[in-house]
This record gives sequence, structure tokens and C-alpha cells, in this order.
Amino acid sequence: MPAWMSVGRTATRKAETFLWERRLGISTRVPDHRPYDSEHLNYVTVPYRLIFKILERLELRSHDVFVDLGCGRGRVCCCAARSAVSAVLGVEDVKELADSARANLNRMRGARAGLKQVICGKAQECEYTSATVIYMFHPFGPTVMQEVLLRIKQALDRAPRGLRIAYVNPIHESVLDSSGWLKRYDHWGPDCLPERKRTVSFWQATTAMRG
Repeated sequence: MPAWMSVGRTATRKAETFLWERRLGISTRVPDHRPYDSEHLNYVTVPYRLIFKILERLELRSHDVFVDLGCGRGRVCCCAARSAVSAVLGVEDVKELADSARANLNRMRGARAGLKQVICGKAQECEYTSATVIYMFHPFGPTVMQEVLLRIKQALDRAPRGLRIAYVNPIHESVLDSSGWLKRYDHWGPDCLPERKRTVSFWQATTAMRG
């Protein structure tokens, strides 16, 4: 890609981000202070246009409980909260980021979700009893991913229901593929976010479901 095209796309993305943040009344562009280890990966924002495209593919419905694992400052949560879903829940174990996400959700304009909440805690220790949609941007390593999936599966066993997952930059999607209860139903190549060469995979539970 010619340098001038890359610069043009970056400028366009920044302008779109500024306009959306002004429209929503939030701020998610502040640098993060997340540690980098097996449980934490750098907080990276996703362009608004791709977020809304992902949410459209997830086909959010009024009964859905949307959960963002590693929600950072809450950009995706705020976008999801514009839909009339039952609840939007962010999970973030870095307090500074969780506090920022909570503040953004509380002050955002145009929210239609029934409940908006941010939990400061580890994803592998959360309860997923009511979750029907899960979003994550490569939030942790394979060991933690396995632990999180086990928690989700246990919640589905206790309360069977439909579940969809959107996994952005799916470095460890082999963990999902080998789970035995998840099936990939869509995959977007790097053209969906060409400036970062990210991909997105979509998964659904194959266990007994209702609703």
C-alpha cells in the first residue's frame, strides 16, 4: 500500500473516532497502563466502523446479554449499549481501565440497553449465567482462554441457551476449535481492518440450547 494511502486511512479513522466519541459523549482514546503478561495483552481500540459491523453480524436481540471480555475503556460496550439489549457487561481486571469504562457507560448518550455494568475482575472468575453474546479482542493467552471457556461452558450447562462469540484478532482460536462445544460460523479476513491486518471469527455454542 502506498504511504499516502496509509496516511489517508489513518486520518480518516481518527476523524471517525473523534466524531463518534463526540456523538456518544465518551473518551476511549487515552493510552492504557495494562501490564503485558500471560493474562494481559495490550489494550488496543477497534475502529468504530468495524465495531458496528461486528455487532450487526452478531444480530443483537432484545433478550441478549452482551459481555465484553477485557473491555478496556468501554468503547465496544458503549456501542453495544446503543442497541435495545437486555444488558451490556464489561469485564476488565485493570482498575484504571475498568473505572474509565464505567464512567463512559454512565455518561454516554443514546444508550438503549436495559442494564449497563462494568466488573473489575478476572474473566476466568466471572459468572456467565445469563451471557448470550461475548466479544473479545485477543484479551489473554491460551491458558486463561481455556479457563474462561470452561466457566462459560459450566454456565451453559446450568442454564442452556444460545451463545455467540465474536473474537477479534483470534490468535488462539484453536482453543475454541478444540473445545468440543463451539463451532465457527463465520470468518472475516484481514481486509475487514486492512490498516491493522486483523481478522475476526464468529462462533456459536453447539450444546443443547433454548431461547
